[in-house]
Order: sequence, then structure tokens, then C-alpha cells
Amino acid sequence: MDRIIVSSADGARAELVTHGAHMCSWIPAGGPEQLFLSSSSEFTEGAAIRGGVPIVFPQFSGMGVLPKHGFARNALWKMLSAGQTEQGAGQVVFELQENIARLMLWPHVFRAEYTVTLAGDTLQLDFSVTNTGDTVFQFTTALHTYFKIEDIKETRLHGLGGLSYRDTVTGQNGCRQEEEVLRISGEVDRIYANVAQSVVIEQAHQTVEVSQAGFQDAVVWNPGAEKGAQIGDLEVDGFQRMVCVEAATIMRPVALEPGRSWSGMQRIVWRAK
Repeated sequence: MDRIIVSSADGARAELVTHGAHMCSWIPAGGPEQLFLSSSSEFTEGAAIRGGVPIVFPQFSGMGVLPKHGFARNALWKMLSAGQTEQGAGQVVFELQENIARLMLWPHVFRAEYTVTLAGDTLQLDFSVTNTGDTVFQFTTALHTYFKIEDIKETRLHGLGGLSYRDTVTGQNGCRQEEEVLRISGEVDRIYANVAQSVVIEQAHQTVEVSQAGFQDAVVWNPGAEKGAQIGDLEVDGFQRMVCVEAATIMRPVALEPGRSWSGMQRIVWRAK
């Protein structure tokens, strides 16, 4: 797999690989690394990378007949361009289309495009899908972003109060988060529905604001100690240094008519305290 490094004129930097169009690193200008990447990740063909930003498409998790999280995260994407925009932002664009192997898994023709843009304290991830065939198809999707944190027990998530969610740990639907601030002290796996507001990940020395458009839902995930120990490519105690806040469309799958396109965006802004 090829590695791509892009940087902005003001010093922001990102590293990606063509395997899964996977983003492995994002360092905002003047800031520290913001993405968690497990030291036990396998950078091998056909294997998912633990950490960074996996692209989930056309199926979220095991919610369907496809392999977990679909095939996009394990596919070899075509890089269309990499460099800087006229405004000095770093940018890389990837493309994925059907092939014989993917058609055997999912019998639909499509074109997916993924654009990563970074400058200063901001990272923007744009994902789009076009139905290039002659029949409608449905899909679910997510940008499975792993954020690097110092200590999960000292991390606070703002912006989820009052939202309804599906608790994947217990299997319970129709839950509601009553607390304004979410603190994670064990396994958490929640799909929040109809998320319009930003989620802020607060730590002692920084905040990260995560917003989205096009995506309807948001996932918050941390495996906790017990399940984390069972994940083979998650480093020892890695659960303490990561939290996933994912832009997603899961609850109501996208039904895409022939010739139509869907797009979703996740924007991440880092701020030092």
C-alpha cells in the first residue's frame, strides 16, 4: 500500500494510505497528534487498520449480510490528487468503484469519492457516493474516527445531552441521555439518532469540536478494559487512550436512486486550552 503525506502552508500535516483511503495521522498546525493509531495495527492487504479514520461502507457493523463494516475500509482506493489548494490547504482525493470481487459481495455499481482537507486547526472529511447503475440501492455508512486522548476516565464529551440512542452493548433501543456531559468509565457503544449539534471532546489541555452534515447519526465507542483486551490488534490498555466519535448514517439507510448522489461531511477543530 502507498503512503501519502499532505501538509498545509501553515504547517498542518496528515498521513494516509491507499489501503482503505485510511487516514492514519492528523497533526494540526502548532498542535499534537489528534488521531489514535494502535501500535498493533496490521498494515496488510485485506486487514482493517485499528485507529485513524476507517471508512465504513456500504454496511455499518454487522447490520446486514456483508462482512463487518462493509468492504471500503479494506479496499485499495485510487488516489486522484494530492497537494495544496490555491488557499494553501493540504488536500488529497480518493476514488473507489465496483469491481468483480465487490460485485460478488454487493451487486451494485457505484462511485465513492473521499476528500481530506486540512489547514490550521481544522480537518474536514468529505465522503460522497453516486449510483452509477440503473437500479436503486441502499447503504449505511460512517467515518469511524478514533481520537487520541490522554486518559478516557478524565475525558468529557459535551453535546449529547437529551439525544436518543441505541445502546449496542445492552441491545436496548430508545434510550435517552439525560446527563449533559458524558463521562466514560466502561464499555460504551451508542448510536445517537438525528445529531445536528457539535460534539466536543474535552481534555485537560485541549478540546476537539466534531461537527457533521449529511450524516444523520453519531456513534460513540470505547471498548472498555474487558472487551479491549479481547481485540487482537488493539495495543495493551489502548482503550484508555482512545475514543471514537463517528459521523454516521445508520438508523435510516440511504436509498440512492440511479444517477443520484449522496454526500456527508465531518469537520474537526482542535483548540488548545
